[in-house]
Amino acid sequence: MTRRPWIALTLIAGLCLPACGDGKKAEEPKKEEEAKAEEAKKEEAKPEEEKPKEVKLELPWVRERVAGAMKSGTVLTYKLSGSDAKGKPVDDDYRCEVKRSDDKTVGTVCNTVKNPSKDKGANEVATRDWSRFSPFFAVEKPEHTLVKVEDVTVPAGDFKCVVVELKDFFGANFTVWMIADKPGIYAKVEENGRIGDDEDKTKKVFELASIEEGT
Repeated sequence: MTRRPWIALTLIAGLCLPACGDGKKAEEPKKEEEAKAEEAKKEEAKPEEEKPKEVKLELPWVRERVAGAMKSGTVLTYKLSGSDAKGKPVDDDYRCEVKRSDDKTVGTVCNTVKNPSKDKGANEVATRDWSRFSPFFAVEKPEHTLVKVEDVTVPAGDFKCVVVELKDFFGANFTVWMIADKPGIYAKVEENGRIGDDEDKTKKVFELASIEEGT
């Protein structure tokens, strides 16, 4: 007779165990849902600039942002390949520097490194007004044609770009890869012979190799 209470307790405990286990299982999905909800809240709370922005087929820069980003002392170096106006192969580095800048104008110097140009004015500061295009590879009052949005890989890294064709009254003919989140910097440039000049065999490709930010 003394064993009966123990037997009863054992039966009760046995009945409780599955119920307790089911309770823990029921709690697990609930915790997962709460964790997901908390993560979603954190994502919504992120500042706008931290969230990836969609790059649209439109000019990615405005004049003010280019002027603000391209400070005095900024240096860009490009790997240069292709052929010159006479069709001769070129293989060099192309260095561009912002020598001075203010709210209205920018002064730049660009030249090849291994075989620098000996032309008069090659190392003189060229001054021009800011625009919504890069101060380097300047085209006078260009007509632009939007081509596509493209990811491009160059020696300096991987960049999301808007590809644009630039032409002007004097026959300049460029295709540029405007880095969406780096105002004033082209990841890649293709320079073609001047429009209307059949003797101009220029076919140069400039690929961004390094960026030194100014102050």
